[in-house]
Amino acid sequence: MGRPTGVTVIAVLYFIGAAFCLLGGLLFIAGGGFLATIINQQGQAGSSGMAGIMAGLGAAMGIMFLVFGVIDALVGWGLLKLKNWARIVAIVFAAIGACFQLLGVLGSFSHFNLGNLIINLAFLALYAWMISYLIKAPVKAAFQGVQARAATA
Repeated sequence: MGRPTGVTVIAVLYFIGAAFCLLGGLLFIAGGGFLATIINQQGQAGSSGMAGIMAGLGAAMGIMFLVFGVIDALVGWGLLKLKNWARIVAIVFAAIGACFQLLGVLGSFSHFNLGNLIINLAFLALYAWMISYLIKAPVKAAFQGVQARAATA
């Protein structure tokens, strides 16, 4: 049994997410240093402390985004190789994402913004599709079929 098409689509989505995380991480690191330089050049009293805080925050956020990017890339690779751990991690990440999107939908109602509501509902639907697809019996069998063939070889 080959890799289901939906698994390939989900893996590509993980690779796109990884690329955005890696780009965001690099921009946070560079942006924190850039802001620190600008603050230092202002020459006001106490500006060096604020410059250090901005550089540190940029580095910390950048490293966090880089780690998330690596994790997304690993999950995408695991899905392409039909690793069952990647399927489980993708389900857990989709469930966490769905919870946050549900909060976003509720937040869209508190300060009504149609654009935010549509985006939150679209991502909520995407996460729901990912979860429902990855727990289907044929998809689950595809992941377990690779491990059963490896165990008998």
